Amino acid sequence: MAAAEREPAGPLRLAFVSMHTSPDDKPGSGDAGGMNVVESHQAFALAELGHSVELITRRSSPDQPELAELRPGVTLRRLTAGPAEPVAKSRQNLLIGEFSAQLAELDADWDLIHSQHWMSGVAALPVARALGVPHVQSYHSVAAPPGATLDEGEPPESADRVAGEALIARESDLVIAVSGHEAATIITRCGAAPDRVVVVRPGVDESVFTPDGEGFDWARIGARVDRRGVALFAARLQPLKGVALAIRAIARVPDEVRPTLVLAGDASADHAGYADRLRELAEAEGIGGETTFTGPQERADLARMLRGAELVLVPSYSETFGLIALEALASGTPAAIWGGAGGLNEVVSDETGLVMADRDPDHWGAEIAALLRDPDRQRELSEAAVRRARRLGWPRAAQRLVNAYRHLLADERKDG
Repeated sequence: MAAAEREPAGPLRLAFVSMHTSPDDKPGSGDAGGMNVVESHQAFALAELGHSVELITRRSSPDQPELAELRPGVTLRRLTAGPAEPVAKSRQNLLIGEFSAQLAELDADWDLIHSQHWMSGVAALPVARALGVPHVQSYHSVAAPPGATLDEGEPPESADRVAGEALIARESDLVIAVSGHEAATIITRCGAAPDRVVVVRPGVDESVFTPDGEGFDWARIGARVDRRGVALFAARLQPLKGVALAIRAIARVPDEVRPTLVLAGDASADHAGYADRLRELAEAEGIGGETTFTGPQERADLARMLRGAELVLVPSYSETFGLIALEALASGTPAAIWGGAGGLNEVVSDETGLVMADRDPDHWGAEIAALLRDPDRQRELSEAAVRRARRLGWPRAAQRLVNAYRHLLADERKDG
C-alpha cells in the first residue's frame, strides 16, 4: 500500500539517511553506525513509540556488516559508496552520486525519507521523488556564505555545499530545525519557505546525564586535578568551536581558584595539526601543565566527566543548538557560553550558567573566577540547570517529530 493511502494513525516506517559518518565510526562513542547523537536518539525514541526506523549510512570500514539491528524497531544499513574507509568530511560530497544510486536500488517501503546533513539530502531527494514519498531534511549545521567570518557559522567544506543546502531547502517537503535560530538561518540563508520549517529541539538522555552517580577518575587520562577541580571543554577541536578562547579564559583565572582544563575531543582530518597549535597556545599562556587533551569519550564516561566538572565551557562562534550544554545542565553542571552563538541561547540562560556578551578572555576569566569563589551561586545554578534539562527529554522530541510527520503525510493525502 502506498504511503499516501495508509492509515495515518498506524506505525510509521521511516528512513533516516546520513551519508556523513563519524571519523572512527566506533560503537559507544555516542553515535550509531556513524549517526550523530541527535539522529540516533531520535531513532531510538521513535522506536519506543512503536515506529520503525532504518538508519542508512555509508560503509567506512570493510569489517562493518551491511545490516544490523541496533535495537527493536531500529535497523542500521550501510551502503558501499566510495572506499570502505573514513573519508574527510570535505571530500564526502564527491560520493553523493554513488550513494544516491545505491540508495535508489534498495527495496524500500518507507512512509518518508528523513535526510540528515546536506549531502544526504542532495543524495536522497531524487530517490524520494522516484518513490513518491515525502522528503524531510535536517541540517545539523548550515554553511556560512563564502568569505564569511567564523561567527557566521560553519565554513563551506566544498564549493557544492551552499548550492546543495539551498536546493534541499527549496525542494524538501519539510525541514526540521533544532532551534529557532537554525530555523531562521535556513529560511533567510537557504531560502526555505517558512511554513515548511518546524522546530523540534533535541532532548537529553536523563538515564545517562544526571547529577547523581559516580564522577570521573581524572587521573585515568593523566589530568592533575586538585581541590580547584576541572573546567571541561567537550567538542571537536576546530576553530569554530572556540577552543582557543577556552584556553585563554582559564589562563586568566587567578591561580588560587584556577581549575584544570580538560579538552575532550579530536581534530578531524580537515583540521590536521590544530591540536598541536592548541598545545602550543596552552604552553604560551602558562597553563600547559594544567591542560589535558583527551580524545572523544564514550557516552558513559562523558556523563561522568560532566558530573565531575565545576564548569563546562562552550565558547563556540556558532551553534545550531548546543547539545553538550544541555547534557551539562542535566548533569547539574553550569555552562559558560558566548551569548552570540545562536542556538546556545535557547539552552543556557543566566539562571543556568554564564552567558558572556563578548569573546574577551579577560572578561571570561573574571566571570569564571567569581563563580568558582561563590559556592552558593554554583549550587543555585546547578539546581536550576537540572530543572531546565528535565523539561527536555527524547520522548518529547520524538512525539513532536511524529506530529510533524503525520501532518505532512496528511497533507500529502489531501494533495494526492
